[in-house]
Amino acid sequence: MPVANGGANMIAKELYENLGKLLRFIRQAPPGGAGGKRGAQNNAQVRVLQFLYESNMPKTTGEIAEKLEIRQQSASELVSKLEKKLLISKTKDAADKRITLVSLTESGRDFASQLTQHDEEFYGQFFDSLTPDEQVELNRLVKKLFDSKSEAYKRESGGGLFGAMRKREIAKKDLMGKEI
Repeated sequence: MPVANGGANMIAKELYENLGKLLRFIRQAPPGGAGGKRGAQNNAQVRVLQFLYESNMPKTTGEIAEKLEIRQQSASELVSKLEKKLLISKTKDAADKRITLVSLTESGRDFASQLTQHDEEFYGQFFDSLTPDEQVELNRLVKKLFDSKSEAYKRESGGGLFGAMRKREIAKKDLMGKEI
């Protein structure tokens, strides 16, 4: 059933708000878990371990930074912390001694394997209110939304949706500065 433009805008607003609630829920620390900066740091370390585990081959800190979408310096810091925990090791590339390769130690591989198993259980439980077909459809829609907005962002650094977002944020700041 078609929705009038005003109704479509209300649905879009509700969807935007619900996605925001879902993202805030996902970002929260699990009950009894540690949150805050320390939790975020540990999460980044886990992502490094899982990337190396899934890759099943040594990687450079540059490749780690690219995969995690972080700065090279941040990736180097994460690697150093994981090395101190004896979860990863660094070696020089045999073909090019200027390149340092990062790989999992045996204990790092065991730890990453356990994390992967826990993640699979978690993902299954997180989306268990959706049928497998609904999960496929939700994934398709979220990917479509992300891909289109990501491409638009690259094209429209000043106008379109992103210009409107900037104007909205400026208007909110202006309103917050004024007495109501």
